[in-house]
Amino acid sequence: MPFISIEGIDGSGKTEQVKLLVQRLRNSGRTVLQTKEPDGGQLGKKVRAILTCPNHQLSPTEQLLLVSAARFDHVRSVIRPALANGQWVVSDRFIDSTYAFQVAVSELDLHQLFRSTRDIVVGPTSPDRTIILDLPLEVARARRASRSDATLDPAEATRDFCAIREGFIASAREDSGRCRIVDANQTPSQVAHDIWRIVEPLL
Repeated sequence: MPFISIEGIDGSGKTEQVKLLVQRLRNSGRTVLQTKEPDGGQLGKKVRAILTCPNHQLSPTEQLLLVSAARFDHVRSVIRPALANGQWVVSDRFIDSTYAFQVAVSELDLHQLFRSTRDIVVGPTSPDRTIILDLPLEVARARRASRSDATLDPAEATRDFCAIREGFIASAREDSGRCRIVDANQTPSQVAHDIWRIVEPLL
C-alpha cells in the first residue's frame, strides 16, 4: 500500500493538508492510517517533550539521534504493520524533516550520520510520495503569528527557517523521484487540489 509523507516549514499548512488528504482517500474507499512525527509510536511523545522543552538546549546532533530513535519505533510498530495490513499511511512529517531541521541548520557536517541512521531506521520503508509544501518565509511567519498560544511549539522562536526551507528544497532535489514541491501560498482548497493530482496516480 502507498505511504505518503507531507512536509514543510512551520506555518505551511501541513497539518491541515494531511487531514484533507486523509479524508479524501477515505471518501474514495481507502483505509488510511493518519500519523505524525515525532509523536507516532510509543517513544514519540516523550521525544517531543524533550525537543520542545525550553530548558533543554539540544544540539542538532542530539536532536537527530533522538528523532531517529522515535522514528525507529514509529516505523517498526506503526507504519510497517499498517502497510502490511493493506492500509494507506499518511504521515505529518517524516525523514525529510530531520534533514531540514537538523542537518541543514547544523554547523557540523551531519550528512553521513543522517544517511547512516536513515538507512538503519527507515530501511525499505520509504514514502512512495513526499509532498513538500513550500511557502515564502514572510507568509509562514504571519501565519505562525496568527495562531493561538495552544498550538505553538516553543522551539519555533529559535529556528532558522531560511535554512530549514532551503533544506526541504535540497531534499526534494536530491530525491526528485519521490518528492514533489507544492506551492503552499494558495488557498487550502487549491493546495489540496495540487496534492491530489500527485497522489491520485497511486490509487
